[in-house]
Amino acid sequence: MKYLTAIFLLVSSLSQAGENNEVDIFIESFYHNFSQRNFKKIAEEYFHKDAQFIFGEHIMVPGNATEIESVFLAIIDSLEKEDYQKSVVRSISKNYTGNTYVVATIYFDRFKNNKEKLDSMCSTYSIVKLAGSWKILAWFPSKPEKEDSCF
Repeated sequence: MKYLTAIFLLVSSLSQAGENNEVDIFIESFYHNFSQRNFKKIAEEYFHKDAQFIFGEHIMVPGNATEIESVFLAIIDSLEKEDYQKSVVRSISKNYTGNTYVVATIYFDRFKNNKEKLDSMCSTYSIVKLAGSWKILAWFPSKPEKEDSCF
């Protein structure tokens, strides 16, 4: 019985580690595609069609990939006026509920074309695994609480 418990704990921790790595890859890939301006791909592959975008007290539910893409086009238009080039993830903090749902807060830096830091931001996502792939259900961007972290 002792061996069965040990095997169960080992398999459970390996399963969680695999999910953990999957979510990190999903998030890093999302930020890479944003920096590459692949907004159609972001809208179709990373977000659930009924995702909620929570900007302070304003909640937006785009409803389809075309509307999600248009939100990101408006965001990049604003950022490019500030000479934005790319975003770089500094840290990912995750809380899991089972193997198919995670709330992740990402602390990231945005850089200008001249490599100078534009600013730092945080984004919190609720992410669910549906039909074998991760999808963002909600997005809540925010300013960092501290100079080096979201909280």
